[in-house]
Amino acid sequence: MSSEAQPEKPSMIGQIWWLEVPCKSVPRAAAFYSAVLGWKCPDPEKGNPAPAPGIETAHPFNCGMLRGAFSKMASEDDIASVADSGNQGRMPVLATYLVQTIDETLAKVEEAGGKVHVPKTEIGGNLGFFARFIDTEGNLQGIWAAN
Repeated sequence: MSSEAQPEKPSMIGQIWWLEVPCKSVPRAAAFYSAVLGWKCPDPEKGNPAPAPGIETAHPFNCGMLRGAFSKMASEDDIASVADSGNQGRMPVLATYLVQTIDETLAKVEEAGGKVHVPKTEIGGNLGFFARFIDTEGNLQGIWAAN
């Protein structure tokens, strides 16, 4: 056994481990994210029993290392939607996803029924570009690409 220090393995601590997307319609949300980001939701029609109060069913999805669930909410009032006119000044927690190109992804967003919230914007300092969109359920999401 060598006394040399072993290189550290990259830590998953602090990375997104599980992402829940609140939904009014799981099939609609699953179709949207499949078209835009390639997420796989094996059964958007029949989910798992409610894991928490206010959630009717959870419908797991995955894409690469990302795991999560579309959460069918018991009441639409339980969804804090950016698209709501009364919620304009409040910023929700925002996930940002790596994509190949911003322009192609925003086109997919609109084709799948979403809306562009912030168009392709250069960050500056050679840090790439970002954009934001609102999905079919009213959730604000971000995308990032190097160019």
